[in-house]
Amino acid sequence: MQLAGGIGVEQALPEGMSVAACSLRTAAGYYSMPIVVLRAWDPTTLAPDPTTIALRTAFFDPSRILWANLTVPRATFVPPVVALSVAGVAEPPASRVAMQLSGGQSRAPYAVELHGFFNPDGPSELPAAIKFTGDSVRVPLPGNHPVLAHAVCSGDTDLASLRIVQSVMRTDVTPFPAPREFLQRFRVPVQVELRWVELAFGELFVPYFESAGETDPMPPGPGPRATTLAIMDGNDLPVPVPDMPASMVEAPFDIFSAFGFGIANQHWMSHLDFDHTVTLEPGHDYWIWVRETAPVTWLNRRIRGNESAVFKAGVGPYFARPDSSGPWIQAADQVLAFRIVGRPMVPPPIPPTQVAAAFAMQATPNPAPGSVRVDWSGAVGPVRFDVFDARGRRVSQREGGAAGQWMWDGTDLDGRPVASGIYFVHARDSQGGRAVQRAVLVR
Repeated sequence: MQLAGGIGVEQALPEGMSVAACSLRTAAGYYSMPIVVLRAWDPTTLAPDPTTIALRTAFFDPSRILWANLTVPRATFVPPVVALSVAGVAEPPASRVAMQLSGGQSRAPYAVELHGFFNPDGPSELPAAIKFTGDSVRVPLPGNHPVLAHAVCSGDTDLASLRIVQSVMRTDVTPFPAPREFLQRFRVPVQVELRWVELAFGELFVPYFESAGETDPMPPGPGPRATTLAIMDGNDLPVPVPDMPASMVEAPFDIFSAFGFGIANQHWMSHLDFDHTVTLEPGHDYWIWVRETAPVTWLNRRIRGNESAVFKAGVGPYFARPDSSGPWIQAADQVLAFRIVGRPMVPPPIPPTQVAAAFAMQATPNPAPGSVRVDWSGAVGPVRFDVFDARGRRVSQREGGAAGQWMWDGTDLDGRPVASGIYFVHARDSQGGRAVQRAVLVR
């Protein structure tokens, strides 16, 4: 299968799996420039969550492809992606990650396109792989249950013990002008050994930085001008002061890693390692303090006033200032988008074994010219069916017993025929057992 430009393939991974590295079977061209992206996966639409940015990106320039004998080398993610979170997080991340492989824009007219490989009859415990185009159109791959040829490293036992202990996942605000420093107050719901903090990277070289009189064309590396993240004890500091006290721990960002040869790659980004570990206590106020932020735009979340009590308990106000010594200004309508990763001091409960289908269900024929027959058995009590389109919109619903057959006639809730495309039949019984089947309508 050829992958050129924005055309790519996508594979969702097992629920709760952390990702330290991954590789996919490929055959690359002489000047191929592929991109591997990890994204949060929405279980309702069976597609990446469009409201959040990429978890990680990996770009491979032609020289790396040549050294790897015209294949895409393994993508290693530092830090790794942690998928599970503790209870009480403001905006919990999705517990399943999807990886995407696409062909970049070639720089030579004689370039050979990237090729990807898949198994048309892959294991049923993984969601089916999908093909997507540059204009976000999603089309099925051929086969009964296509799965990309891939391998994933989920890390060691220490990585498996890590959790997201506080997070704000939505990224819908770009602060302008970009502040020189900003602060975000937060609390964690459990006692945790802090490992790292992730911020939503937006872009480099914002107009504010250029207007500040800087002449260096590259972002600053480690040193006094480095973009630095610090954690402050906020229990005795309810509001920030011009001269901030000493931090608990801090580390610089490696801004150079954000470069992607002109690629617009908004993604979650972390700092270099802390030089020591600290323990965060529940019910205790802390601040994320980021300094020398002018070369970077970090994305925020809009406050809409309808946030839950859990959100308000874990996420406090956001302050910013255009220099490093003046007064702080609170932004009333936004907070920082951030992810805090740590090891809970009390191990979280082991999640139950994930089962691909709690009871048997099958949708036939597939593809279908108009109507889809849904057969199921082995459920407990009554079963509710919901049919969603590729954008996550409910188009039909039905109820049935523990076993039976339903002929969905390909119409929506108002009785109108739906368009050709990919649909997902979700079923849930009275004990919470679930089953999902993909159905393709071709009229």
